Amino acid sequence: MRLPGLRSGMVLTALLFSMRLWSQTWIAGEEITITVWSYALIDTNHAPVTLSLSPPSPGAPAAQSSNSELFVKISSVVPRYRSREITARISGGSVPSGTYLTLVSDPATTANSGGDLGVPTSSPITLNGTDKNLITSISTCYTGTGFNDGYRMTFTWAPLNPSVNYSQIQADTYNITVTFTLTSIYN
Repeated sequence: MRLPGLRSGMVLTALLFSMRLWSQTWIAGEEITITVWSYALIDTNHAPVTLSLSPPSPGAPAAQSSNSELFVKISSVVPRYRSREITARISGGSVPSGTYLTLVSDPATTANSGGDLGVPTSSPITLNGTDKNLITSISTCYTGTGFNDGYRMTFTWAPLNPSVNYSQIQADTYNITVTFTLTSIYN
């Protein structure tokens, strides 16, 4: 038995599928320009750094004093073939006679940071009025914004050769400004 409607329905279905295959598609596009600017931002957690010299016992010279509460934070995007470094120097005041002040950085904390955070110098630097490398090979990175995010700085103040220079140390309060600079260098 033949069903006349079934055959015409199959023809109609086949015709609709073939029309779908013959349909045309138009596409439009637009060029989009995306720019990533090079930038370098630096700040600290503004923790007070207080150091004092005092002897551990009667008859002993003053012992060194250290403080590790200051953190330096950065955000950096570098251009191709460039890296950055952080330097430190004394920009105000001076280290009292008969003493020296050193600074060393720990690697950046990793809890809230990302990117290429650079390499701290392996030895403490003796601070004076000249910029000295503290962290090198910094690339595109960020160190976090929390109070204890970034590079932990350890300042150490101590008598300089006590057997020779101890008589130069004078009791007073000395204010020193240390400036950290984030500089771009060409690789």
